[in-house]
Amino acid sequence: MIKNILQVGAGTIFFIWGNWFAESDLRPELLGMAIGIIAALSIELIYFLYTERYFLQLYLNCLILKRNSELRLSIAYIFKIEVRGKYLLVKNSRFNIPTYQPVGGVYKYFHPEATKVLSNMSVVADNAIDNDEKSEFDLRQKMSKRKNIRKFLKWFFGSIERESDPWREFYEELVATKILPSEKFKYIYYDLTGQHFEPIHFDNYFNIDTLKYVDVYTPRFVNQQQKDELDKIFLIKSDEYIWVTEDEISKKFSRDGKRISDHAHKIFFTKKLN
Repeated sequence: MIKNILQVGAGTIFFIWGNWFAESDLRPELLGMAIGIIAALSIELIYFLYTERYFLQLYLNCLILKRNSELRLSIAYIFKIEVRGKYLLVKNSRFNIPTYQPVGGVYKYFHPEATKVLSNMSVVADNAIDNDEKSEFDLRQKMSKRKNIRKFLKWFFGSIERESDPWREFYEELVATKILPSEKFKYIYYDLTGQHFEPIHFDNYFNIDTLKYVDVYTPRFVNQQQKDELDKIFLIKSDEYIWVTEDEISKKFSRDGKRISDHAHKIFFTKKLN
C-alpha cells in the first residue's frame, strides 16, 4: 500500500512538473516517466481485481462500510465421500434432535505461533461458545475490527501457523469411532475440490455478523482395501452414519426421516477461490 501511494505521488509530481514547469527539452522525458508509472499501477490494479475478484464484495463491507464493526469467523473444512451415488454423513448429537452432517470440522491454529499474529489482527477466541479441550484453538473466532479481514485471509491462505491437513477430523469421526478400521486407515490422500464462503450475514443465535468459510475435500483412498471398506459400511445400516442422495441433502431430510444439517449441501461446491 505504501509503495502504491509513493508511486501515485511520484507520477503526479512528474506529470505536473512535465506539463507546466519543465523546460521543453525535459518535458517528454518527465511525461514518459509519469505514463510509465500510471501503466504499472494500472497493471497492478487489474491483477488485484482479477486475483481478488471473489472477495471484492467482502472487502467493500469490511474495509469501507463497517471497518470497525465486530465480525464472527467460522473457518472449516468438510469431506465429500461418495459411494454409488450416495454421500456419507455422520451423526452430530450436540443438539436435542440428532443431525447428520459431512465429516469435517473447524480448522485449528497453532499455539503459541499463531496466537500473537491473530491478536495483532484483532482476532480473539469467541467467548460465546464453550471453549473446552476439544474446541481449544479452533478457527471459530471473533474479529473486533473487521477491517483486518484481508490480512486474516492472506494469513489463512498462506497455510502457515495453522492446520492445513484435514486428516484430524477424518480420523476423529470415522477411524477413532471404529466406523472404519484403523489398521486400514493409517492415512489417506485427498484433493481440495471446492472453496466457499457465505456473504456476511447476521447470525441470530450468536447475535453478531458472521462470515463462514469452508474447504471441500474429496478423499483419494490409498489402496483398494480402503475402497472395499467404504463399500462394506455402505451396505451396513447404522445409527452413527447414513448414506444419502443429493436430493435428500437438498431437502434436509433422509428418506427415513433423519435430519440433515443445513451446511451439508456445501459438499457440492466446486469453485476454487485462490
